[in-house]
Amino acid sequence: MRSQPNVVSRRGFLAQSAAAGALSCVGGVSAAASAALQSAEDSQVAPHYRGFLKKNVTELPTPALLIDLDVFERNLQTLATYMKGKPVTFRPHGKAHKSPAIARLQLASGATGMCAAKLGEADVLIRGGLKDVLITAPVVGPLKIARLMTLLAMTPDVKAVVDNEQNVVDLSTAALAAKRRLKVAIDVNVGQNRTGLGSPEDIVALAQVIGKQKGLEFVGLQGYGGNNQHTVGFDKRKAREVASNERVVAGRTALEKAGFAVRMVSVGGTGTYNIDADYPGVTEIQPGSYIFMDAHYVKIGGRDNPQTYEFGSALSVLTTVISRAVSARAIVDAGGKALSTDESVPEPIDLTGATYGVAGDEYGALRLDNPSRELKVGDQVRIMPGHCDTTVNLHNVFFAVRNGTVEHVWPIDGRGRTD
Repeated sequence: MRSQPNVVSRRGFLAQSAAAGALSCVGGVSAAASAALQSAEDSQVAPHYRGFLKKNVTELPTPALLIDLDVFERNLQTLATYMKGKPVTFRPHGKAHKSPAIARLQLASGATGMCAAKLGEADVLIRGGLKDVLITAPVVGPLKIARLMTLLAMTPDVKAVVDNEQNVVDLSTAALAAKRRLKVAIDVNVGQNRTGLGSPEDIVALAQVIGKQKGLEFVGLQGYGGNNQHTVGFDKRKAREVASNERVVAGRTALEKAGFAVRMVSVGGTGTYNIDADYPGVTEIQPGSYIFMDAHYVKIGGRDNPQTYEFGSALSVLTTVISRAVSARAIVDAGGKALSTDESVPEPIDLTGATYGVAGDEYGALRLDNPSRELKVGDQVRIMPGHCDTTVNLHNVFFAVRNGTVEHVWPIDGRGRTD
């Protein structure tokens, strides 16, 4: 595991301040502010990677993780435009990119805070200058709670979710020892059956326990319907997500009847952003993959067009053909260490008539049925990840590309932070 600095860098806070000031009247980020933020990140990557700035994409060492800047920026603006005037805010999920550089651009496009799936990801975001971070999985055990207290000392706006009475007591005890108060939200099981409480009665009972803890401040509820996000077909997806939201809002209603103030109800993701943002009782949504998309997400169908989704595919892995020893197959230099296959099979972007399959840790095999171009050893093929979150976790940097030229190199500081 790479070591982490003990303090937030001055550059990080300056970049965050720049992001906060970059909001325009339409909820977007100005070109000048965006360029300033992106260039600040370029200066922080290792010299080896900085050497590829302004190079043609064909000069990159492969496999290389690419961001198509035109599509990426359009995705940022698509969500910002949709959210303009909505009664809810959006808190993007940092697990998709694991990068303070991209998080700052999301804040600049109108986001009010960030999510982190694990304590380690929150650590990276906060040390990178982000302040309002919701950790969306329970933080359990003395070691991790102590680390959470370190983050709490850096920002009072870090938040944890809870679904267990003993964990509540442990968090409060640690916060009191640190002479601080930790903001907590109750995690609600809205159908994923992973974490969270299932009934309004249990939610109220845990809130009552929280209310007795002097080291905690109750802020609201989280109800993430991750099981709904990839449901194919908008109407079917909406029906499932509405049922999930009914559960979390029932918890809110029960809490308010019991006298609790519920300031935050955080739900949803990329697949249901335009369902959750209009749902009564919700205060914020948690889209993550919208900036990149992947081979799994692009097939779910949009509200207005069942064949396409509102966000474009911005992420790809650039690969090189290293063998054509078998006529019906091309071997590329991106296998299980460069492209994850946990949710869907990666797909070639700039080549039709070919199917990708992992052929080992280092190799991928393209089965050539009726390829749209002849492949020779040394040719390059861009491949859309099957799952953006886990593919990002395999790489050190993003190469942000426009018109075939590397404009920026952004470090993936949260790579491997599964802790």
